[in-house]
Amino acid sequence: METENGRFSGRQLRVIVACFLAYFCAYIGRLNMSATLGHVIEAMKVDETLGGTLQTVFAIVYASGQFIFGAMVDRVRPRILLSVGLIGSALCNLAFSFSGAFGLMIAMWALNGLFQSMLWTPIVRTLAENFEGRKRMKASFVMSFTLACGHIAAWGLSSLLSMYVGWRNAYRIPAAILFTACVGTNLILPGDAGNAIGAAKAASKSTVGGKMSIAGMLQTGLVLLFVGCVANGFIRDGVTTWAPTIIGGKKSLFSLIIPVINMVGILIGATAVRRFKGGTRVLFGSMMAACLLPALVLTVSGSSVLLTATFLGVMSAILYGSNTLITTIIPMEYTDCGRVGLVAGLVDALIYVGSALAGTLTGWLHETTGVWTSVYLIWAAVAIVGAAGSILSARGAKKLSK
Repeated sequence: METENGRFSGRQLRVIVACFLAYFCAYIGRLNMSATLGHVIEAMKVDETLGGTLQTVFAIVYASGQFIFGAMVDRVRPRILLSVGLIGSALCNLAFSFSGAFGLMIAMWALNGLFQSMLWTPIVRTLAENFEGRKRMKASFVMSFTLACGHIAAWGLSSLLSMYVGWRNAYRIPAAILFTACVGTNLILPGDAGNAIGAAKAASKSTVGGKMSIAGMLQTGLVLLFVGCVANGFIRDGVTTWAPTIIGGKKSLFSLIIPVINMVGILIGATAVRRFKGGTRVLFGSMMAACLLPALVLTVSGSSVLLTATFLGVMSAILYGSNTLITTIIPMEYTDCGRVGLVAGLVDALIYVGSALAGTLTGWLHETTGVWTSVYLIWAAVAIVGAAGSILSARGAKKLSK
């Protein structure tokens, strides 16, 4: 509940710390693939298209898991899903590090996608049930920093481990971190008792006729919004997965510019939400459209490592600055109709449909054309389509306020 002085209560602080710890560490056991993909491709003697399959299978399984656990999260204690997800992801990272066959690596990374898909929807539900009003917005943006911090930690740690002690250790160390995160999250996260906001919402739902139907949900602009979700995932994870490879070799540490710039993007996103009067979905679409500029600049960046890393960072910052809008704030629009978990799962699932396309399609484009310019032009086109879908979805969102 909100305190009179506008600060988080002790319980709320524990909720934020626990959720932040869990998802920050989740990124370390997920984005280590991006930082080590070039090393894995070289060690296993596969081409870029096949190498990109690792990201694709992860994304496909992750997206499918979001459908399942998004529907399940309203019936299962969030603590259970968080614990199983963190431990399972740790075991998959550990098994991946000992794999000697590329087929087994694909299987382990696909299974990692399943366990990682258990983590976000219980966090969204936990935030929705422990915060309201401005506190909910503040908590959401605190959580958005897990993306940038997780990128810095995952890329920095994995790049250094790969360079100095071998890429396999870039999966063993994250496995230990995920095990530790599971213990820490369970120690910090408060018990289920005393959740006045959650109880009030449950009572409210029982008096107004229960949950919104699936058909009713789709009439609130979700289908068009899903176009923006796919576009966001395609560009965002295209940058995330391939930036170290685009920049190349030992210069891959320049890719750390990207998550640093992401921090600025998240701060700009938080400011924009407070000041933008056109609605959350219109703002999200506008930020998607803004990706067009860095994509076009990248087509003429040439061989400049610094320029390439900077504008990859600008594009990534725009997308991550808008990430909280699409993955947290928009799903929370459906809290009162009992569908926050399902919508959060669907949104995240569609983002990873885009991510799945980014893994293999990006590798295939570069392998076929021999230049990254073709990839940048595809990103520009996808940004326009995603922006249009997101902005047009705002009309349907008006039905939620009726």
